[in-house]
Amino acid sequence: METQSILELRNVTKTFGDLVAVDSVDFELQTGEIHAILGENGAGKSTLMNLIYGLYQPSSGRIYVTDRENWRHRFQAKSPRDAIANGIGMVHQHFMLIENLTVAENIALALAQLRSNRAGSASANSGYKEWFRKFRFKKEDAIRMTEELSERFGLTVDPTARVGTLSVGLKQRVEILKALAVDARILILDEPTAVLSPQEVAGFFTILRKLQADGRAIIFISHKMKEVLSISDRITVLRRGKKVYLGRTGELTARQLAREMIGEDLTDVERSVSSPHPESDAPERVLQLSNLTVLGNRDEVAVSDVSMTTHRGEIVGIAGVDGNGQRELAEAIMGLRASAAGTIGILGATPKGIKAVRQRGVGYIPEDRQTTGVIAAFSVTENLLLNVTHLQNIAQWNILNQKRKQETADQLISDYDIRPPIADTPASSLSGGNQQKLILAREISLHPDLLIAVNPTRGLDVNAARYVHENLLAQRDGKKSVLLISTELDEVLLLSDRLYVMSRGKLIEATAQRNDIEALGLLMTGETHTEK
Repeated sequence: METQSILELRNVTKTFGDLVAVDSVDFELQTGEIHAILGENGAGKSTLMNLIYGLYQPSSGRIYVTDRENWRHRFQAKSPRDAIANGIGMVHQHFMLIENLTVAENIALALAQLRSNRAGSASANSGYKEWFRKFRFKKEDAIRMTEELSERFGLTVDPTARVGTLSVGLKQRVEILKALAVDARILILDEPTAVLSPQEVAGFFTILRKLQADGRAIIFISHKMKEVLSISDRITVLRRGKKVYLGRTGELTARQLAREMIGEDLTDVERSVSSPHPESDAPERVLQLSNLTVLGNRDEVAVSDVSMTTHRGEIVGIAGVDGNGQRELAEAIMGLRASAAGTIGILGATPKGIKAVRQRGVGYIPEDRQTTGVIAAFSVTENLLLNVTHLQNIAQWNILNQKRKQETADQLISDYDIRPPIADTPASSLSGGNQQKLILAREISLHPDLLIAVNPTRGLDVNAARYVHENLLAQRDGKKSVLLISTELDEVLLLSDRLYVMSRGKLIEATAQRNDIEALGLLMTGETHTEK
């Protein structure tokens, strides 16, 4: 049986000044397939998807779409509204949500955008068309619609919650529900499993297969090789804007695919196992939490009676599904959020406020690079030097040494492979992965006594993730202390010397279960593990 093409790109190129982000790419998406796209950060994946979704227009080349009546026509979206009207939905790595509105209001707006386009009435075939035809949405209708979507697709989220109060993982769920609400025939998913537990990933893949069986076509962008090999039918690899590989899933191994991505063989990162210290020779305590309780944005208990100690020369990992108090815990340690009870000790002191915490030698990689990691309008150089220690290092008599400033920025850009390597470009022009590299360069290069790293490799390719892991291990081997908070269970297992799981605000010691993935997954979802 011949498979029909639903989307086709021919010789598509996109340039930004002298930078060629997408270079003469051909791409075909077939009805009912899951097509994975792999590539390093800056390889052109997000740019290519933004061309399909109407956020960018091609510099040259053509895009064709087959509509619901099987008519193939040239398609050039001038805006996401045009893409939505043609049955294309996208879940962005950088969320397109209105933070001051509720979950239900954001989803209702997605339907309203479809309704307002005249082509939408011809292409809409949604189970929610009774809402989408209305001129106005009642709040109750939007909430009920969101609840039905959540239940139908197994993506639980509070429809009345203001989006700005949600964790990154919950925002991602809202983005997915938005795309499903408009009944997208072509669904573009950019890192959709970044914050899910192993059980949730399995459930999410079940949803994707149901959508696939319903004839929908899915573009799946991910850096997780295991997931790509598990869920996709075909794989396209981009390298520096060019398509370098297209094949059926299974033709190449994960290591071979990584080689296609980076153009060279990838070596594994290994964590050396330290021998336990005798009690009389115990390493210095760095972070000490005692009965810590922290409230969330809605005055709910987000962190509940947590006690924990980290030492020099170790990585302490905290695994867990996003939204279980990890963000509030990290913010409380950094002095960004007041604690309701308990104490936070850092190297024998109890600093109050972020300035005092920073002065104790603490580095911080926040979970949301766009809101708390970088200032988008600032240049790469300005963002690299936001840490007060960097500023002190390049100042003479309280005046910035411009030559030293530029040399420091250029060195960090080179060391951390920030692309494009242009110091005066605004941070907003960087891909998500390169923004993350910028934050890592600023924080890790100072070798802090305590490094709080929250999802440090989220959105990074295998090569960049390996580089981050090497740096975290170098911190540990340099007798520094690292607190790694990550939704990537494999990452926590790879790097941590001691392991905790955070669930519903509670911290559970789980080092003994590190070789039992099922037990860890159950702990992450708040369930108990029953021995067989």
